[in-house]
Amino acid sequence: MRRSATGVLLAVALCAPTPSHAHLVNSGLGPFYDGALHLMLTPMDLVGLVTLSLFAASQGAEAGRLLVIVTPIAWFLAGAIGVHSQMTGSFAIAIANAGTLVLLGGSVALELKTSSTVAAVAAAVFGGLLGFQSGVELRAADADADWVALIGTVAAVLAVTVLVSALIISYTAFSFRVVQRVLGSWAAATGLLSLGWIVGSGGNLAG
Repeated sequence: MRRSATGVLLAVALCAPTPSHAHLVNSGLGPFYDGALHLMLTPMDLVGLVTLSLFAASQGAEAGRLLVIVTPIAWFLAGAIGVHSQMTGSFAIAIANAGTLVLLGGSVALELKTSSTVAAVAAAVFGGLLGFQSGVELRAADADADWVALIGTVAAVLAVTVLVSALIISYTAFSFRVVQRVLGSWAAATGLLSLGWIVGSGGNLAG
């Protein structure tokens, strides 16, 4: 129990909402790779994306395939809007992201089943929310790098969704399902504590 609590607290420390700063990690390999690394080094986005992949893949192969198609498209379209927006941070978006993480993580933990259509809608909505926030964070980067960096981020999104969904669909052993449910419960707990963090901050998320 103590180990589980420590794990949740560590996850919250890593994923707690922070002020949005529009900057790229300088990989030295160009804006495409900078954008890809941006996703990998943004814990809340990565946890949300993995949880979304767990949820969709747990609904079956068809939902997993839809996830791989819908999520990158929604991420790119919403990210493009974020790139051109004037926002530096959004209380509503942060609340929506954390709340959706609770719902998806709870669904994985409880092994709730739904239709492929609902899973695809969830992928579009949550992928769009995460993509918009990612676009906002990229907005202040070099104008010539914005789109390339966004495409790099979307490529990383595609890679994560393919790998996670393929793994979940391929392994159906009981022990693996237990691990999947534990990960879902951790994601839900992270979302709940993130909600508390956001509300406690008074919506002061803008940089």
